[in-house]
Amino acid sequence: MDEKNYKAIVEYLENSYSGAKMMDDFECMCRLTRAIAAFKADPEQEIFSEEFKEQYYSDQVKL
Repeated sequence: MDEKNYKAIVEYLENSYSGAKMMDDFECMCRLTRAIAAFKADPEQEIFSEEFKEQYYSDQVKL
């Protein structure tokens, strides 16, 4: 996947998250958060392991 498509997909997921947040749809927010995290993950890394979650949360705090 090229960089343009990658950015478009991440932007779509983030915009969808914002919409779910405005609608107070907590379940959808959780699913979109997981989708964003999985999409941004290294394909070689096991996603949603404790190590992955710790790294993802520490990256989010830096933002």
